Amino acid sequence: MVNLYQIIINKYIINDIKCHKLLSKDGITTQDLIIDKVEGLFEGIWVNTKSQRSLLPGIGIASGIVKNLDEYQYIFCSEIRSIPDTNPYKKELQKSRIAIIASFAKLIPILHSRSDKDLKKWNYFAQILLTQISEMLVKTRLNQNKYDKSNSESLKSTFDYFDVPDKEVDSILQSIY
Repeated sequence: MVNLYQIIINKYIINDIKCHKLLSKDGITTQDLIIDKVEGLFEGIWVNTKSQRSLLPGIGIASGIVKNLDEYQYIFCSEIRSIPDTNPYKKELQKSRIAIIASFAKLIPILHSRSDKDLKKWNYFAQILLTQISEMLVKTRLNQNKYDKSNSESLKSTFDYFDVPDKEVDSILQSIY
C-alpha cells in the first residue's frame, strides 16, 4: 500500500510538477477558504469561514496558518530548483514541503467533520510546522554552506502528526539526491 507521503514525493519531487499554490482563496482576505483538489492526493474543499466561526472557532487561526503554509510551499518549490543537490538544506526544504502538503491532506477531513477539537489540534501542530519552516528558510538563505539541523528534532512530533515518518522520508530523499 502506498502511503500519502510516498504519493507526495512521487508527484511533487520525482515528477516535479510545476510550482503552484494549493489555495484558491485563503479565508483571511476573502470570506471563503478554498483548498483546490490535487489529483491522487485529496479532494478540494470550500468553507465559508465567516459562517463557520460559531461552529469552528479555530477556523480563523487555521485559515491564517494554511495561508502561510501555502505561501512557504510555493516559495520552497520555486527556490529548491536553484539549490544544488549536494546542499543538505535542499533535502530539508523538500521534507518540509512534503509535511506542508500532508498537513493540507489532514486538514480537509477535519473541516468536513466540523470538529473544533480536531481543528485546534491541527492548528497546534501546523503552527509548530509554520514556525520551524520559516526559521529554516531564513537559515537556508543565510547559511547555504553551513547546515544547521537544529529544526529537524523539533519537527519530529509534527511530522508524525501529519503522517510523514521522518526517517523513511529522509531515506527516500537521500536516494533521490
